[in-house]
Amino acid sequence: MKRRLISLPGLVLLSVLGSSHAVASARTTAPSAGIEPWMVGYWKVSKNEDPLPPDTFGIGADGTYIMQGIGCGVDVRGRAHVFDGEIFTRLILPGKGPIGFILKPDGQGNLTFTSTRTQRNATYSKLPGNPCPSGPIGHPGPVAPHEGN
Repeated sequence: MKRRLISLPGLVLLSVLGSSHAVASARTTAPSAGIEPWMVGYWKVSKNEDPLPPDTFGIGADGTYIMQGIGCGVDVRGRAHVFDGEIFTRLILPGKGPIGFILKPDGQGNLTFTSTRTQRNATYSKLPGNPCPSGPIGHPGPVAPHEGN
């Protein structure tokens, strides 16, 4: 009997030719988020074309995204991954539902965000540490499995 390995995202099938049986096996490693070391840390809006107070967020090396909000009063965790050099984020706002947005590196160590609602830009600058050490967020931690990808 000949064996053939068929791979689909998140699933590996081993097909035995000459037989109608296939064995499914889950992958043991998660796909990489592609987060680069310079992206990891805490970020705060440093320039905003919309008249909003500055908010902050964190990105972990494992792709954890933490929205800290304005005044460190929020702890909403989601996922981030890099595609074509841009950071794609997804999180679920309690009582609202899922949202996603893109952060684009500006080539000078900052991240930019363009609002789909207003078409205005915001620039985020990296902070030397967590701006909310005693708030609801102590450090980037893992995302609950149901909130991933």
